[in-house]
Amino acid sequence: MMGANDERRTPLMNLGVQVSMRVLAIGTALASMGLTITNHEVASVYGINFEAKYDYSSAFRYLVYAEIAIAGMTLFTLVWAYLAVRRRGLVFALFFFDLLTTLTAISAFSAAMSDGYIGKYGNTHAGWLPICGYVHNYCNRVTLSLALAFASFLLLFILTVLTASAARHF
Repeated sequence: MMGANDERRTPLMNLGVQVSMRVLAIGTALASMGLTITNHEVASVYGINFEAKYDYSSAFRYLVYAEIAIAGMTLFTLVWAYLAVRRRGLVFALFFFDLLTTLTAISAFSAAMSDGYIGKYGNTHAGWLPICGYVHNYCNRVTLSLALAFASFLLLFILTVLTASAARHF
């Protein structure tokens, strides 16, 4: 009797965890996207003005579009998770969607992180100078945006592991 009750309660408790983590993942993805889109600074170096904007970098543009897709897909899987609790056959599809979303999150983070690293430290072999000495606020906002993107990835990774574990039992 006790085992049957535990088995009935687990999907509902798991649904609460799933909903909470998905809402947090959506929030961190949208916050990262918002910070990146609104990031803009103009600096003057030796009397020459230059502008730092997210859309000058293809990696940052990819991060913005990926975060939009991640938020949309996570919202979709939020509804799917509710349906998967009711219909057990949908759990594998939920795992598949979570896996795709997680892979998108880490690829966008990695691409943007590489551009952020070059902006902060430069690349002496290629002759690229660091720009963060001139556009402090821009670099600080990029750092915060990347931290939020990584938090989104971590939440999605944990969700993928939880969903894979749940798919094993169905």
